[in-house]
Amino acid sequence: MIQNGRMKLEFFREPDGIAYAKVFARQGSGWTQVAAWRPLFRIVSDTKAGEQTWEIRPDEARLAKASGRNVEFVQSTRDTDGVEWEACLRVNLEPDRPVARLHYEWKATQPRQIRALLGPNIYVGDGTTGEAKTWGLFPGLEYLFGAERSSNPRDFAPTLADRRRPHPQKITIPLMAITIGPDSQSPPERPGRFFTPDSFKDQPPLADANLRSRTSNLKSNVTVSLWWDPLQRWDGEHAFPSARFSSPNFDEGMANHRLGLFLPSTPDFVTENAGRANKPYELPANKTVALDASLVVAPGPINVALREYLQHNGGLPKPNPWPRSFQNELDVCRAGFLKTLWNEKSERWSHCIGWAGSHAPGFAALLWLDSQIAEKAEATRRSRERVELAAQNMLRDGGPASLTSQANCHIMQWEFPFLCGYLPEAMASLEPQIKSLIQSQKPDGGWRYEPGNEQQTGLGQAGDSVLGTCANRAATLLRYARITGDTVALAAGEKALRLMENFRVPRGGQTWECPMYEPDILAAAYAIRAYHDGFRATGDPRWLHDAVYWAETGVPFIYLWSLPDKPMMLGATIPVFGSTFYTHSWLAMPVQWCGLVYAYHVFHLARELEHAPLPKTGSPLPLALNFSASDWRRIVELITVSGMHQQFADGERIGAYPDSISQFEKRNPAFINPEDILVNVLALHGFDPDVKTARLRKANNTIVVSSGAEIENLKATSNGIRFKLNFFPDELSHSLVAGLKPKEVLVDGRPLPQSANLVRREPGWWWDQTHQRTYLTVPHVQKSASVEITEGDAPARKD
Repeated sequence: MIQNGRMKLEFFREPDGIAYAKVFARQGSGWTQVAAWRPLFRIVSDTKAGEQTWEIRPDEARLAKASGRNVEFVQSTRDTDGVEWEACLRVNLEPDRPVARLHYEWKATQPRQIRALLGPNIYVGDGTTGEAKTWGLFPGLEYLFGAERSSNPRDFAPTLADRRRPHPQKITIPLMAITIGPDSQSPPERPGRFFTPDSFKDQPPLADANLRSRTSNLKSNVTVSLWWDPLQRWDGEHAFPSARFSSPNFDEGMANHRLGLFLPSTPDFVTENAGRANKPYELPANKTVALDASLVVAPGPINVALREYLQHNGGLPKPNPWPRSFQNELDVCRAGFLKTLWNEKSERWSHCIGWAGSHAPGFAALLWLDSQIAEKAEATRRSRERVELAAQNMLRDGGPASLTSQANCHIMQWEFPFLCGYLPEAMASLEPQIKSLIQSQKPDGGWRYEPGNEQQTGLGQAGDSVLGTCANRAATLLRYARITGDTVALAAGEKALRLMENFRVPRGGQTWECPMYEPDILAAAYAIRAYHDGFRATGDPRWLHDAVYWAETGVPFIYLWSLPDKPMMLGATIPVFGSTFYTHSWLAMPVQWCGLVYAYHVFHLARELEHAPLPKTGSPLPLALNFSASDWRRIVELITVSGMHQQFADGERIGAYPDSISQFEKRNPAFINPEDILVNVLALHGFDPDVKTARLRKANNTIVVSSGAEIENLKATSNGIRFKLNFFPDELSHSLVAGLKPKEVLVDGRPLPQSANLVRREPGWWWDQTHQRTYLTVPHVQKSASVEITEGDAPARKD
């Protein structure tokens, strides 16, 4: 037996030697079994009599008595051909962490043909919860909650569903984990085709069925995990140990969950999803092969496995070097907007090369920023000219309402009028969209899946709800509430946030083509935005906590290891652990635009966490990673740099980047505009294009200021408010103020003229009686403009 304060391993002897171990977790002052490890050694090899499967059972254990944390097993034996083998296993428990480092070695005195050398083979739940579990994670392939099974045909055609022994390039982070605890669920006897434990339809029947494990002694969640280095050269030449994941263990028909590693490698020797090599590995005489891994037994939810893995590896990996400087990246993206995605004849932009064009105020906003920060005068001139042409065409074809269109954009939403003007009319044009969202919202706060066509009816159960069917709608409501101070939108948005706390896995963000129950990073991205804007609009730390939770759920979609000479790989993001229409697999096929959307919302979260601590709240969503603000910023940079490596830096596709990549080097169409890359690059360099908002409590009233400019030092005065707007010199900033009616507005001590009409692109302020808002167009002689608003005698809007 060896133990530290966190975990304990007991090794058990059979008549012919030490055969297996039991794995225990600390629970209070005692120990509770959470897994079994058996056998310790198993070999599958070719012999004269055919293929043979056999075990090596050591006669004795060499225990390091001083610490009681280390043990070594060494045993010699002969196979049926009489060839002598020696096997070694060293287990070292780290002194202050819930980690056991495992080291295997095998060698034979004569050449042998190897089908499998079994390394750690862990049966989680054995002796405790059985086939019940709370979570399961195999990053890049499986993200399971409750009684969900792995290799689920729910998300794939039958020929694609098996993910028990995947190609190593499908694994985004080399670990496997299962969480068990007092609330672990066993699978229902006859689950439906779309069975998903945290979906709206399945939560009530699961609660009624009471499928919790009746054999568990656990008082709280424990996560058991294996991790390894996929690039370890186990024979000095070959990499990629083979991994085995089955939850519950339908692999062997056992009531537990299997986490295992073995040699030789896939795909060189082992066919994907096979349990042994179809092409035997030729083991030379007296050559040692080795396998290193770590076993984790840690309290907490599933992502504690990822936390311990990162701690073991010194934190998140450093991003690859940027392929271009900031200014050179601006050049590339500018070329994409000015040439590659621009149709000279229609004077409109395309979302992807060759697609139909439309007006895109989000693109115009990015070019507007480029015209301010590009170093070359010719570049600034060309960008500004294109912005003015695009704005003129938008106003001609659709009026100021067209300036808030999200056409062609994944991220940009309503920024352009905060930069170019016509803000009162542009914001008023959003009302029908906001009212429609509220009217379509169900009494519980959510929205339901409504297939748009016959093909989509097979992607999920109509009328059901998961995170992705709610999060983007909630994000739009809460963004509007955050920017405008609108209390009706805020109430509807918070109602959605409360409902969304019932979900656990990000799913259903891409139901135009993807099955709605498969894990989806885009759903996580939308949830981060929704909860973060909920926090920004209210200051409620519960919503910030939940934003961090959904950010944590997105990390398993990111490649945190890389093959040599594959600069696109590190930071590449898998869009879904699933398929499109069940037949096209996205495993090992990154779709970077999905990750870039996630990255931008994580960027805002990182900035918030620099000065907003995470106090305990009543949220049911469990946090695990303990990331700092700088850790989250590194996540943003990892994803952005991968996107830049995927982007075309020259040629006829300059500025565009692929919808997906294969083998981490082949760019697949369609080829997308540079919005998602440029937004993140700008943000990382201090030029975030988002609409800025500041809030101030004054008496029983909340005052909201939103602007295209940076807002500093919003403070109450005896008869109003004052603040600074930081913007580009010689430009006009556009802002709205909700919560007070001005009597006078001063800019740098001088009166800003009140306009009798809506302010558009001329200095002045205008009181919107209908919406109880003030709109400001402020000239910036220099970067900073001081604004002071004296309040009139109109009644303040109450919260």
